[in-house]
Amino acid sequence: MSKNLRFLIICAIAIFIGVKLSSFTIPINGQPVLFKSFIPNIVVPAETLFPIANLPVLGQFDMTNTLFTTLIVDAIIIIIVLAAKSGITGGRVTTFMGNALESFVELLYKNYMLPTLGARTKAVVPIAVSAFLFILISGFLELVPGVESIGKLEPAHAGLRGWCAVNVGSEHNPTALITGVEVKEGESYEKVCGYKPFAQSQYGELVASTSVSAEAHVGGYAMIPYLRRPTSSLSTTLALALVAFIFIEIQGIKANGSHYFSRFFNGHALEQGRTGMMRGLIGNISAVVGILELLSEFIRIVSFSFRLFGNMFAGTVLVLVMMSILPVFIPTVFLGLEFGVAVIQAFVFLMLITVFTSLAVAHSEH
Repeated sequence: MSKNLRFLIICAIAIFIGVKLSSFTIPINGQPVLFKSFIPNIVVPAETLFPIANLPVLGQFDMTNTLFTTLIVDAIIIIIVLAAKSGITGGRVTTFMGNALESFVELLYKNYMLPTLGARTKAVVPIAVSAFLFILISGFLELVPGVESIGKLEPAHAGLRGWCAVNVGSEHNPTALITGVEVKEGESYEKVCGYKPFAQSQYGELVASTSVSAEAHVGGYAMIPYLRRPTSSLSTTLALALVAFIFIEIQGIKANGSHYFSRFFNGHALEQGRTGMMRGLIGNISAVVGILELLSEFIRIVSFSFRLFGNMFAGTVLVLVMMSILPVFIPTVFLGLEFGVAVIQAFVFLMLITVFTSLAVAHSEH
């Protein structure tokens, strides 16, 4: 049997299993429950898990799923660095983690950053490599089971679709599974789903209860994931962009002093614009170019943040859509694609910091 024929047979089997798994019925608590593949609610803003504090002037601060995941990514980076540092004794690297991190940083330093920045590379390495690691690990979280699929159950709010949710735990310690059967507004939850909805306790938690009225109208339930990769939120990518922007401007000022601002506000060009026709034209053009340079500096914030956010958020949507169409085989292909996207986006962000810093510090040479 040729390799191509084996591959086609594997694909056919995977598609057959995927079609079967896209809709099936299994008995739970003595009653048949229908499960369907579905596309969950896709929202751009980060979703609130619980409130942190309510300050008089600044307002309420909430713990969102992207902020919670950001803290986990930060902890992973700290653990990696500490593990690598513990393997360095007397200037010699003695552990696998130490060798791995040293080789990784050396690869980026010698092959990509040093040829662009030269002697200033050492000042840029910490922030550029940190951003690389943060984006890389955030992207890899999409491949971890449970990320964006395990969370807390809430009644679907206005504008969100709701689904049936079956309890697979006990009455006092329920564990809910969303079945994928949609409950539209105005429909009877028990009639659509075949079982009673969850009750809400005095503490605001959802609990399984047989005392809920059969006539209760619940627009289904939505799931707020505990973990959502940070780079799929515009707030996180904008924060990264602002940090990179401020760092680049500081490096430009350190390298050029006050002369750095002459790129944007060229007084000599304005004076030249008042002289003869040709010299005046050149001077006016130079003044306009300076304003455009200033605008381009701030446009970089948009370039940094929206490029990263767009690629990561689109990747999440693509994986969810593919999982709803065919739960087996095809999602694996797109998860592999997400692995590559995470590496590429992390590298692009690192190179943008490197190149823009190089442009900022090189002004003094002209």
